[in-house]
Amino acid sequence: MGKSPLSATIVVSVMVIAALAAPGYAAETIVAGITNIAAATNGGHIVAFSSQALDENGKIMPEWQVTNIIDGKQVVGNYTPADSYGWNTQYAPSDTDPQWVVIAFEGDRTHLLRRIVIDPATDDPDFIGRWVRDIEVQVSTTTPEGPYRPVTRPLVMNKPIDQTFDFLPVEARYIRLIITGNHGSDKCVGIGEVKLYEAIVAESIIDDLIIRLEGLLDDLKRYRDFQLYRQEQATLEAVTTKPTPPTGSEGPGEAEGG
Repeated sequence: MGKSPLSATIVVSVMVIAALAAPGYAAETIVAGITNIAAATNGGHIVAFSSQALDENGKIMPEWQVTNIIDGKQVVGNYTPADSYGWNTQYAPSDTDPQWVVIAFEGDRTHLLRRIVIDPATDDPDFIGRWVRDIEVQVSTTTPEGPYRPVTRPLVMNKPIDQTFDFLPVEARYIRLIITGNHGSDKCVGIGEVKLYEAIVAESIIDDLIIRLEGLLDDLKRYRDFQLYRQEQATLEAVTTKPTPPTGSEGPGEAEGG
C-alpha cells in the first residue's frame, strides 16, 4: 500500500530538517558534487566493454547497447525511452568470467571522484533476475588497460531506483566496472544508468548547506520515483489478482435443488 500524502509530507519534512540541523562539517569538508561527469552530454564516453546484446543475425541492438548507460535516459515505472532500454550484455556474468565496461571523462581527463550512482532498471522486468547485483568499481590514472585498483564493491538491490554509493575521494582517469553477478538469470546482465560525481570542497557554511540541499533534492526525486513504482505495482497486483470465492457458497446443483 502506498504512503498517504500526509505520510509523504512527514518524510519530506524530516529529511529537510535533518539536512538543516545536522552537525556542521569541519572547514573545507570534501563532499560529492552535483554534476554527473560520466554523462555523454558532459563529455563522458565508453572506452571498452566486454559485450553487448546482439540479435539473431549477430547485429548490435541499439536499444540495448552499452552507451545507453551514460545517455541520461532511464526506465521509470512503465515508461521506457523508445531508443534506450539500458545495457544488456550478450552473456551472463560470473566470478571467473565477469562482464565489464570502462568509462572515461571529457578529454580523458583525471578527476577526483567521490560517488557513483547506479540505476539497475532496464526494460526487462525485475523478476527475471537480469539486473546487476554484484559489481566492483575500479580506477586507473594511466591507460584504459590499467593498472586498475579497486575502490568499492557495492551490492545493487533489485529495485528500479538510483542507488548511491560513496567512497573516499580517489583520482581516476578511467573507471572500470567489473560485474560478477545479477539477480539469478543465466542469460545476461543489465544496467540502466551509471552516474559519477567529483569530490569537491565546501569552503563555507553556505556552500555546505547548498550542497546538502541539492543532494536532498536528488534523494527526494529517488523517493518519488520509488513511490510511483510501488503504486504501479500495487495497481497491477490489484487488477490481476483473482477474487477469492466466498465461503459457503452454493454449488450449481444446490442452487436448483430443494
